Amino acid sequence: MKVLDEALIQLDVDAATADEAILHMADTLYRLGYVKEDYAKRVLTREKEYPTGLIGQGLGIAIPHTDPECVIKPAVCVLIPKEPVKFMMMGTKDEPVMAEIILPLVVKDSRMQINMLKKIMELLKDTEKLDKIRECKDKKEILRMLAFLEEE
Repeated sequence: MKVLDEALIQLDVDAATADEAILHMADTLYRLGYVKEDYAKRVLTREKEYPTGLIGQGLGIAIPHTDPECVIKPAVCVLIPKEPVKFMMMGTKDEPVMAEIILPLVVKDSRMQINMLKKIMELLKDTEKLDKIRECKDKKEILRMLAFLEEE
């Protein structure tokens, strides 16, 4: 299933907080027709209740997402902030993760969400690929590195 789009890869994003990073990507998703108007509010609310920060092999990432009701078409975004952004660790509300890669998931159903999360968990184990994604300035190359997300 097609979930990657070069327009949804945002490099060197100026976001000082998790909220700013989420709002930046939500605005892009809304403008490009991926999500409904209430998407940003729902992601922000969900992130406070169920944080999405994770630690890969020494690299912090975050996978903000929300319910499928506000999704028009599925996508996986890539946001690389200029400086790491503080998210809270998944399963906690007070343990910070400095996210260097933010991968907002835009999914239409729970089965797809589970499959995407499994694939992202595999990515978390691949230090070399995570480092390359973080350092890459070529959006097409990032698409190639994440092509496995579109495999069935």
